[in-house]
Amino acid sequence: MKVAAWMASISGAVFLTSCGGGDDSGPPVAGPVPVPTLAVTLSENSADISIPEAGKAEFGFEATYTGSSSDNVIADIAIGGQRYALKGAPTSSGKTFTVNLETVPFPAGGLSSSEIVFRLCKTAACDTVYPGSTKRFTVNLDVVVRDWGTFQRDIAHTGYVPVRLDPARFDKAWEWTDSFTAGRIRPPAASRGKVLIVTARDGGMAYAGTARLKAFETPSGSEIWSYDMGDQFHASGPSISNELVHVSSMVTSSSSNPQWVFNLASGTFKNQMEFAAQWTNFNQPVADGDDVYVAAGYYGSVIYGYDAGAGTQKWVTDRTGGAVWGGQSIALDDDHAYYYSGAALDQVDRATGKIVKSIADPEYVTTTYDYQTGPVLDGKGSVFLFSGDKSFEGGNKIVAMSLGQGSIKWRSSAQYSTAFALADDTIFAVRQDAHVLSAIDAENGEVLWSAPLPGSDTLLGNVIATENLIFVSSGSQTWAIDRKKQDHAIVWEAPTGGRLAITPDNYLLTTGQRGASRLTAYKLF
Repeated sequence: MKVAAWMASISGAVFLTSCGGGDDSGPPVAGPVPVPTLAVTLSENSADISIPEAGKAEFGFEATYTGSSSDNVIADIAIGGQRYALKGAPTSSGKTFTVNLETVPFPAGGLSSSEIVFRLCKTAACDTVYPGSTKRFTVNLDVVVRDWGTFQRDIAHTGYVPVRLDPARFDKAWEWTDSFTAGRIRPPAASRGKVLIVTARDGGMAYAGTARLKAFETPSGSEIWSYDMGDQFHASGPSISNELVHVSSMVTSSSSNPQWVFNLASGTFKNQMEFAAQWTNFNQPVADGDDVYVAAGYYGSVIYGYDAGAGTQKWVTDRTGGAVWGGQSIALDDDHAYYYSGAALDQVDRATGKIVKSIADPEYVTTTYDYQTGPVLDGKGSVFLFSGDKSFEGGNKIVAMSLGQGSIKWRSSAQYSTAFALADDTIFAVRQDAHVLSAIDAENGEVLWSAPLPGSDTLLGNVIATENLIFVSSGSQTWAIDRKKQDHAIVWEAPTGGRLAITPDNYLLTTGQRGASRLTAYKLF
């Protein structure tokens, strides 16, 4: 290489000398040494990676160069994506560099395509790049975050989305306002690329419109389809399962209220079953596969199990001794449904509808007949729930029950409102009286910390937990609280509130409140 460079310099000197025409100019002056070409070839030009939520993957490539240099040859890597990073420094063997990459912990959801730029440099600062060495490696990474499918996201009602989010990236994306201003937007559901709402009148309030199920495109807010369900006195928010959409509603107080089933892709009507109910605010039905379950009853304490694909009733269980009339989303695991009648928590066989275990709640007090929330399962044998009849904004004690022991483990001393979230053996719940968010040890009920919430407005929204943030809301504001740092500070806020949901493609939804309903989407990543 030195000989070649020198020969190039001699040639240049001769050229310059011949142009000058003199013979007393002294020895030739060497020109700049050209940077040698190091032609790089990648072992592969792209990677297609798919992982489930909270999953991880390792991948990489080899970069081999031809040519040589008398100077250092240093690999420089520039990563264009946010969901993955280098796993250690590139290693070298001869003229081959191995680049190892890995997904970051709790990556945000969705499909992304980004580039890694590989190049060879003379120094670590890369002030000189070897010609021919710059190559681009494309990463197509799909993080498959599950649907926000029902009340508090999933059939266990945990309200937990296992993603890590950066509040500095949050930004308002779009907003939709109902043309019928007296309507109320029910708690939303969301699959990838699609947001679902039910908008209708609020119970007996005057309303010029009809109940409508609507689907919006997540990135743009454009309406995809709409289905008019006619005038409904009460209606639930939608639930999603197995490409079907489920809505409970009531035209009049009767034993033949409609349990709706729609096609998720097109919004077309598929099936309708019946259930009994009186005047109640329905919570979202709970579906798993084609099975869907509704808690209602003309005098309450009845569970209905349906095959939504066939449009048939599988069983009905009348739970005597309770006084919960409506508003509950039951919880599910693979084999059982969990229903709180007030008198007890019932564990119900999903195949037959038979009650296989009951855990009594001796402090149950009948006040409103509604239970506008649902049991929460930790998947390890404990169930957490509000004790007593429960309006959504009302304050109640939280009770922890052990399925194995068939007894109550603990009961909170304070009263909490709305719907709490469960993540990493911690319950995140809001207190209206103290206007705080509290973190509660799920094992023993001890309050680990509390963070004050601004103002004194009624806390209307459900609590959502992510890997690093907790979202809570009033009717007009939403806050994100850092759950990892010691001060648990508010790190982001938005001027809209109401019920909350996080979509599989990283949008936070807010619904507003009665009299000021509007669906707002904030892009989180």
